[in-house]
Amino acid sequence: MINKKIEANKIFFRRIILLFVFTVILTGLIPNLFNFEKYYGISRFINPGYTSVLLEGKFEIYAAIFMSFFSLISLILIYFFIPIGKYFFLIYFCTNFFLIMLGGDIINYGILYPIEWLKNITEALLLYLMFFGANKENFETRKFKT
Repeated sequence: MINKKIEANKIFFRRIILLFVFTVILTGLIPNLFNFEKYYGISRFINPGYTSVLLEGKFEIYAAIFMSFFSLISLILIYFFIPIGKYFFLIYFCTNFFLIMLGGDIINYGILYPIEWLKNITEALLLYLMFFGANKENFETRKFKT
């Protein structure tokens, strides 16, 4: 009975990870496919933020590459319940938070708002399940007795 519950929690956690990946892909693809800024001409009114102004624009591409790589690594680690993965994901979450804060204006369209909301909820649920929830035991470091 207990093993079935543990396996059900693992399956639920992995499905939440897959939902998170799916929503991240959607929030990245939809603006690029439809290119709303080009049609409505609002790109000239967008504040570029501190990262673009102070670091002359090259920082954004390097940060995007680094954050993509870092998120991929952290999601793979937590998908396979490797204990260090929860800290990688927490560092990714905090770094992403500060990059968004300093990154300037973000335009949310009607179709993107619920998807972005779902992405944020799944991200928070992943953090909760890893640190406080049912999967907390799966991320504990195993101590070997000598």
